[in-house]
Amino acid sequence: MTLDSWRKQYVSLVPRLAGLAQRTRLSLCGLATCTDAYLRLADAGPLFAASGGKAAWLAKALQWRAANGIGGELFFDWPEAEGWIAQNLDISSWGLGGTGAQAAQTLAVLGARALVTLQDRSQRQLSVIHPDVLVATRQGLEKRGALEGSGPSKPAHYIFEFSAGELVGPERAKRSTRVIVRFADDPLDRDLAFVQESVAQASQAGAAVICGFNEVASASLATELEYSKNLLSAWRDKGLTTIHLELGGYEDLSLRDQVLSALAPLISSLGMSHSELRQFGSGDVDIEAINLHRKLGLNRICVHADTWGLSVTNNDPEHELESLMCGCLVASCRAARGHISVPTGVPPNTLLYDPPYPPISKQNGSTLVCCPAPYLEQPKATIGLGDTFLAGTLLTSWKPEPTTL
Repeated sequence: MTLDSWRKQYVSLVPRLAGLAQRTRLSLCGLATCTDAYLRLADAGPLFAASGGKAAWLAKALQWRAANGIGGELFFDWPEAEGWIAQNLDISSWGLGGTGAQAAQTLAVLGARALVTLQDRSQRQLSVIHPDVLVATRQGLEKRGALEGSGPSKPAHYIFEFSAGELVGPERAKRSTRVIVRFADDPLDRDLAFVQESVAQASQAGAAVICGFNEVASASLATELEYSKNLLSAWRDKGLTTIHLELGGYEDLSLRDQVLSALAPLISSLGMSHSELRQFGSGDVDIEAINLHRKLGLNRICVHADTWGLSVTNNDPEHELESLMCGCLVASCRAARGHISVPTGVPPNTLLYDPPYPPISKQNGSTLVCCPAPYLEQPKATIGLGDTFLAGTLLTSWKPEPTTL
């Protein structure tokens, strides 16, 4: 398929998104929700001016990542960081954090229904959640807009963004991306109302999205996995067959493998970034994705990159291709506008590059689906693009709302 043909395909997809969203069944989104503080790394002068201590070490770590074009997540043991940042750096804005939560946010903006896990119900946390996102309460499911905040906020995550060519300290950033910095380990949400309501809704839900295991302290991971396995088993017992795990970045790959070993029997779909796939060892995207697909026994493996999306799937490949394109389109619009929005067209100034594989192909007996992603060299935002991509794929990959006559 030519690049002009791909662009026409994206243009034709735009007017159909609203209908797809309206027909999408409820999505269950967990298991970790937080608040993000956004900062521009190029504007973090006091951080790079620090002559010693934790601030200087953090500056060095962020500068190295920017110079090498590496985003991802970073745990940095600095309990006093929130206070230091508040006194020395400018937070450009506050936003919603957590893959499941951002997927729910995107779905709500697009007009689909999504239920999010929410232990922290402070005003700061509620203020960054779309008013139409569903939250479980003692009264059942309520829209976030109907709730009033209460209680303390849990520690925020800090998102340091940088653009390709931007001067970061003494060096220039290699690509446009972001680094998510946590200064404390994050346990999974304990939201009893979500557990009860999600199990009650599981038979009617279209899919569940889970995340957050890469942010759990290693000493607590086994306990968190047992908690999650019980919840996933309850969903499956109620008939929910589509459960997607978004992998996230792990500094200790043995913890990643522990998560996959525990959850693979209960999930049907696994998603990750291209950089996260590369950590499995092979330089060949197709070979590694196919190997994972077979090893874990999943229905699909989905990978997102700057300029393409890819799946190894047991699903209808034409349906899967549209799913990937929905994800790429919605993520591209967020990159162009700087926030989640309903696509009104393919963003101007986006580039399409030939994808690494054909749209649909057979590779060693597996079905590989691949498409180009509309790419911006200078995006207005880089945070949450993978989560937004995931939400877009939910519009078509899984069973729609039944039609009422």
